[in-house]
Amino acid sequence: MGKKSINDLPVSQYSKEEDRVTAEFLKIIHYGGHDLVAYLFGEDFDLPSNGISVESQIYGGGTRPDGRISSDCRYTILVESKIHPNSINMQQLEGHLKHIADSSTFLLYITPDEQMPDCLKNLFHVFWRNWWSLLDSLEAYVASNPDRLLEYLVAEFRKTIEIVVYKQRRLMTIVERTPLSQEGKEDRVIIVGGRWGEDVALKYNVYVCQPNRFFHPARYMAFCFNNRIKYLFKIVDEPIESIGLRGMLPDTFFTDKEPHYKGDERKVYRLEKVKEFTPDILNDSKDKNGKPCAFVQRQRYTTLDKINNAKKTSDL
Repeated sequence: MGKKSINDLPVSQYSKEEDRVTAEFLKIIHYGGHDLVAYLFGEDFDLPSNGISVESQIYGGGTRPDGRISSDCRYTILVESKIHPNSINMQQLEGHLKHIADSSTFLLYITPDEQMPDCLKNLFHVFWRNWWSLLDSLEAYVASNPDRLLEYLVAEFRKTIEIVVYKQRRLMTIVERTPLSQEGKEDRVIIVGGRWGEDVALKYNVYVCQPNRFFHPARYMAFCFNNRIKYLFKIVDEPIESIGLRGMLPDTFFTDKEPHYKGDERKVYRLEKVKEFTPDILNDSKDKNGKPCAFVQRQRYTTLDKINNAKKTSDL
């Protein structure tokens, strides 16, 4: 395969919309490095190394994946993206599969489909994400790993996804981002990833994320972390959509959690711990191959009654 570093061309040089979207995503990966790759895909792929190489428009082997993420020949992730639903080309897929020569090579499809396309299921080392899921994971990473340039890149990527990928699907986008009824708010629980957020909630009684991140209205919040849900928090008042953290959080927050905080604004939920689940609610989620996987990739929702009676995440 020929090499073309993702930094060889600016995003604007790609003539096809699909290539521009992919290049923008790959530039984020290039900047974020292995830590970001592991955060996004570590639960699917076995990623043993640190330094990465990111290339676009890979030629060779009869087909051309849209990108390649690799690390010192220890692993390779081939990326194929689509900006229209139900648009996977079977001949192209068969050609891509020929690149998967060993257990260290993976094929990642990114599409706008709501569910994994049937043609990708049960294929060796083939994985799938949709653009919204990928975007939410990037935003969650930025929230817990503050970096002004990365935050800017992800914010611009959101604009691209909303304008380019879903430009033909405005109705779906509007429906997905339209708040659920306020009538069920008092019984609704938001479940988010808790790698960073749970400890912050326990110590400082807040949940902090990127400004104006979309959530359906809810009265409670829980964190799925380390394959369990352990605590339930009550959301106090309405969230603050965008505010600087200096002055509203103690100095220990910045020394403990964000020593490089530059004053950028965040969305803030004020929380009050109301319950510790004993025993923990265990994550029993499985991927398409029957292997354990994350319960939360985006935020998820359940009811107060369900979470109070759940023994495992499948009960939610």
